[in-house]
Amino acid sequence: VYYSCHNKLHQFGTGFMVNQKYKHLVIDFQPIHFRMCKLRIKGRFQNYSLINVHASTEMKSEDVKDTFYEQLEKAYDECPRHDIKIVLGDFNGKIGQQNEFLNVTGMHSLHKEFYDNGMRLVDFAISRNMVISSTMFPHKNIHKPTWKSPNGETLNQIDHFLIDGKHRSNVLDVRSYRGANVDSDHFLVLAKLHCRISRYFVYK
Repeated sequence: VYYSCHNKLHQFGTGFMVNQKYKHLVIDFQPIHFRMCKLRIKGRFQNYSLINVHASTEMKSEDVKDTFYEQLEKAYDECPRHDIKIVLGDFNGKIGQQNEFLNVTGMHSLHKEFYDNGMRLVDFAISRNMVISSTMFPHKNIHKPTWKSPNGETLNQIDHFLIDGKHRSNVLDVRSYRGANVDSDHFLVLAKLHCRISRYFVYK
């Protein structure tokens, strides 16, 4: 387990769980912030830089949101140039289905309209030539939500998976699994990749 959390309060936190047989492929791990960390994995032809995040909620101030995305941009830009870069996690952002962003978001989001956090995520993806693969694949609506409200009445798709645009075809599928017991109000999200490490990579 590689993780990053609040140093004193041990609150929040992001991290990665790596199968023991792939441990030797881990090149580096950086606990950037209690809302962000980075793992680098050795590939056969290209290495992989993965950034795991937990973004602020819609209710947070503009300054808090700006700071988060400044840190994310810095973390991305510090990744080695030739690495395949993946950004994943809880963005607390609803992605809409506006036509002008379909090349970045696809047309299979659970939501019709953008909220502020979702728009910020799209702006980040566009600025770094990434695509949001989690809204690219056609699934039944029951397989799209990633979070359920405590009263069980609200279902949102706010956890996302981004990859560099030139490697978008490496992502075979992204969907949530509501039946998996992960002891969380979020659902397990599975991304299937065609890559030189493993065909399957699980995050949540």
